[in-house]
Amino acid sequence: MGCSVTFSARWSRMGETILILANGTWGATQRVERLAAACSWILATDGAWTKARATGLRVDEVIGDLDSLSAVARETLASADVSVLQYPVEKDKTDLELALDRAAERGASRVLLFGALGGRLDHALAAVQLLEAATTRDIHVSLISEWEDAWMARDAEAIPDACVGDRVSILPLTSSAVVRTCGLKYPLHGERLFRGSSRGVSNQVARLPIRIETLEGRVLIVHGRERI
Repeated sequence: MGCSVTFSARWSRMGETILILANGTWGATQRVERLAAACSWILATDGAWTKARATGLRVDEVIGDLDSLSAVARETLASADVSVLQYPVEKDKTDLELALDRAAERGASRVLLFGALGGRLDHALAAVQLLEAATTRDIHVSLISEWEDAWMARDAEAIPDACVGDRVSILPLTSSAVVRTCGLKYPLHGERLFRGSSRGVSNQVARLPIRIETLEGRVLIVHGRERI
């Protein structure tokens, strides 16, 4: 039996879609190249500018303390046709949080954040926390890597680019969450998932379309692709 539900939009207002490039693990570049082609504005955090330049990606602005750039890279950036917002090394926010603040200033309704996963664990965990903060600004942020996407669910959601066999994990961000699903191998029929439990990890797409409905609490959805 198929899923019959009206899905809510992942963002409720129309605005700019911005790509933020972080300096974590990139892997193959086909995916970020496709993301860049679909975004109107591209912001690189610090050392991600070097990766973008090596890949041939357009960057409209670089933000951060620039401590991840070599002296040669700084000279190259200074002569490039790119806006630079430089901050002190000793600051209260990471370069990534500064980038999200900048996206909010531009009126973004959707942010695609590539390269924040992999590399340092503390930065990856902080990026997940920033997803929660973004919802208070009515901005939908997706953490994107070569093979995975992660975002905070709102009400009923679809995964339009899911394929049968893909991995889907549902992780409570609140102390618990009540979730109902359709299309997954191990369905949830309004059961309560608890933070600190691994019950929602590594489910699998069994049929399309996918429905994930959060009835109570907040959850992080992680979609792992079998192919990009």
